[in-house]
Amino acid sequence: MFNSSFMASIMNMKADVYTQTNTQDPSTGAIKRQWVYSHTIQCKVEPIKVGGASTRTDNKAFDKTADANYTEKLQLRLKGLELLSKRWRIQNIRTSDRKKVFIEIDKAGQPDTIFEVTAAHAVLDPFAKIAYYEAVLLRTELQDDSQA
Repeated sequence: MFNSSFMASIMNMKADVYTQTNTQDPSTGAIKRQWVYSHTIQCKVEPIKVGGASTRTDNKAFDKTADANYTEKLQLRLKGLELLSKRWRIQNIRTSDRKKVFIEIDKAGQPDTIFEVTAAHAVLDPFAKIAYYEAVLLRTELQDDSQA
């Protein structure tokens, strides 16, 4: 059976978790949504392989929206020691030597790529105990937390 220190050594990356907070504008009554740093998790992140002849080798897909704009989709698999909520966002994914893995290279300042959690579940070891948790992350279409 795997012990937690062994699993932690495999999960040699880190990522920051952001949670949503809502505030109400006192003058207009409008609800404002903000994403606030919550905590950092240990994890292992890898792109999800997609099959087919028309897929790109970097696991990114591009779709054309109704208003003729192109959107970039990137899916990741995150393995960690904590179950992730679909209400959370993940960003600042970095290696063990603190190098950022996913950034928006075509944006000013090259900010971290923002991902939303689309699915999460436990993975069991051979003894029917939880070994780790696995989540599927999807790059958010809007990469600005102040507008989302």
